[in-house]
Amino acid sequence: MPAGTPQWRRSLPADLAAGATTALVGIPQGMGFALVAGIDPIYGLYTAAFATAFAAFLTGSSYLKVMLSNVLAVSLFSVLAPVPQADVPATLFVLTLLVGLFQLGFGLVRAGSLTRFISNAVLTGFIVGAALLIIVGQLGNLTGYDLPRNPVQILAVVDLLTHTEGVQPEALGIGLLTIGLVVAFRRVPRLRPVALLLPLIIAAPLVQAALPEVALVGDISAVPAGLPLPVIPDIALAPGLLVPALALAIIGLVMAVGVTEAIPERDGTIADVNRDFSGQGVTNIVCSFLQCAPSAGSLAATALNVGAGAETRAANLISGAIVGAIIIVAGPLAEQIPLPALAGILILIGAELMYRPREITCICRYSRPGRWAMLATFVSTQVLPLQYSIYVGVFLSLGIYLVTSTREASVVRLVPVGEGMFREEPPPGRLTAGRLTVLSVSGSVYFATLRAIERSLPSPEGVEGAVVVLALRGRVEAGSGLFRMLERYARQVGAHGSRLVLAEVDPKLLAGLEETGTAAAVGRENVFVATPVIGESLREAIRAGEALARERG
Repeated sequence: MPAGTPQWRRSLPADLAAGATTALVGIPQGMGFALVAGIDPIYGLYTAAFATAFAAFLTGSSYLKVMLSNVLAVSLFSVLAPVPQADVPATLFVLTLLVGLFQLGFGLVRAGSLTRFISNAVLTGFIVGAALLIIVGQLGNLTGYDLPRNPVQILAVVDLLTHTEGVQPEALGIGLLTIGLVVAFRRVPRLRPVALLLPLIIAAPLVQAALPEVALVGDISAVPAGLPLPVIPDIALAPGLLVPALALAIIGLVMAVGVTEAIPERDGTIADVNRDFSGQGVTNIVCSFLQCAPSAGSLAATALNVGAGAETRAANLISGAIVGAIIIVAGPLAEQIPLPALAGILILIGAELMYRPREITCICRYSRPGRWAMLATFVSTQVLPLQYSIYVGVFLSLGIYLVTSTREASVVRLVPVGEGMFREEPPPGRLTAGRLTVLSVSGSVYFATLRAIERSLPSPEGVEGAVVVLALRGRVEAGSGLFRMLERYARQVGAHGSRLVLAEVDPKLLAGLEETGTAAAVGRENVFVATPVIGESLREAIRAGEALARERG
């Protein structure tokens, strides 16, 4: 196009192609994830249309595709399972509203940075566990056997294996055929965009012509033509849904942060995750009035959007519009989709979600706390309602952070090697009379790590004339515990005829040292304030410490 052509016109062909691709993939996914969630498939289609289109303008990321994702669907099933079938729609719409309000609140208070406290090990255990629930939850639709509901879903496998006579060979055959066709079509580049949709189009007439006993989507719900009429969520249901709605919001936002960080903007920058939070929140609030399920950013769908050539936000808008147009024109045709075929697609998606051997191996090999946290989170997904498993994961992540930080917090010895450089060594157990010892605090400094740091300090007992230089660069918000610890050590060292010198002290930390009396205990002349030049304050402190050591020696 000519150089003067507006950006939106230059990117329109690519965005049209990407939008059409994600719409064709999103239709079976939307219906399938609705089945996973235990809701009418039409609500999955409405979510694929409205949530994707609205979020295109509201989120920080240009490519983030917002939809009813796989993990969110499993979590939703756990929430809705005890709800009477007649009350599911009303409960669903209130959940969507509450999830949106929580997400908007997280965005307004700029809580995006808090998601870093959910460790990758915990997130991996959660995702693998949720993926297994997707697979197990679809075994009944795949085989045509009516699996009983069990709080521990993995027991459904045992029930299926002990009642193989209830398996419907025709249903199983259609499901396996669908899986095989998806795998085969994905190997053909031109068919890859429709690799999920095309097997459903093939399976539908086959079942109608030869296998009438195989269950269809229409057997569980009608799929009307046209877009939904607005509804008003029943706020009276909100009090009993606050806790699960918060869990769903956390799950969705953690997933969205992973998407935003994995898929940067065209210029390489990372989008504002807090705007992502707010955008998803507003999207869910609006969509709760349009009969939609809770939605969040999906990594697989966003990666497909980028891989299909999306250049601007318009790609997601186009995707949502195409899904909406298909609902209007051909909505009732979705009733003819065989349930085993949809189950086969969902089982394949679940298997792909579980298959992360390198990540699991890395966690098991290099992080002992992470290994057990991953296992514990995985087990919790199988024995607890999934919306509560995320709370288990959050507390485990915080536990890993605290334990790891406490173990890593210590003091290291800095041995000069010339030209202003130092070699790190373990600290000595005892100071040396008449000698200078240079130390630095390593690891996080907060109340839980102070004891580990204090235990690492060399003992001054039985030693006279020693001088300790302790570097504190970067320690700003240490709290009163650090001041008390330094005062104790300064008095211990002084009681044995030695001195403590503090180097690289931030001006904010100096104010705390003076207010608490710690600077007086150390000696104000022995406190060296940090400068913009790294190491300058330390060198001054070392020179002063050497002079003190000579005097006392």
